[in-house]
Amino acid sequence: LTEYKNDLGNAIANFSRVIPDGLLVFFPSFVVMNTCIQAWQTPRANGSSIWEHITKHKQPVIEPRESKIFANASEDFKAKLEDPSFNGAIFFGVCRGKASEGLDFSDKAGRGVIVTGIPYAMRVDPKVKIKMSVLDDECRRVEAGRRGKQGSAAKASSGLVALSGDQWYRQQASRAVNQAIGRVIRHRHDYGAIILCDERFQDRGALNDLSKWLRPHVNCFQTFGSGLRSLTAFCRDSGMKQKQLQDRV
Repeated sequence: LTEYKNDLGNAIANFSRVIPDGLLVFFPSFVVMNTCIQAWQTPRANGSSIWEHITKHKQPVIEPRESKIFANASEDFKAKLEDPSFNGAIFFGVCRGKASEGLDFSDKAGRGVIVTGIPYAMRVDPKVKIKMSVLDDECRRVEAGRRGKQGSAAKASSGLVALSGDQWYRQQASRAVNQAIGRVIRHRHDYGAIILCDERFQDRGALNDLSKWLRPHVNCFQTFGSGLRSLTAFCRDSGMKQKQLQDRV
């Protein structure tokens, strides 16, 4: 677990160096986010910390749990984004949080978004268990009705499809991911890098759960170096195209 957090932190440090302006980093939960940030802020044997490397190029803003002070964090991010002494700002937030579902990070406010993991809900949560149980019961009821003539006819006429507990469980996580990803692409001339830092996104099921517009553009890299080179080229080329577009206006 320590190695994973270190690798993730070092990857984000490299991404923050390459991606210009605003960078968003979304975690599955506040617990995961706070645990990672605490580990990155801990000095290593050489005296430096991963946090220092992450924030060397971009000033950090961390999403607060308290919704009443979220507006302050949002304004802080905007202010740090305009600071000429840094290469933008980096916002650390959570999937299903106010930043991932309610804010517009268009243009320079969001030139990259990193999703650090698939935000599956806790299966042991009583609300989740009850919801999945109810949906599974409904699926069994529908299937039983489908095998009967009356139930089959009613099903055919209604055109409804029952959602199982597992399907709902996966759907909720993928919906949160797609909401977070959608923060950076807000209009036809906008651009941003989308980085999925979880090997489970390689699975066919997880890929199919991504938004349709994104699926054709997904690339899986076998090494970090090849991915970073591709990211560097994307940021360079997209920045040039953006500048050319602005010059024509």
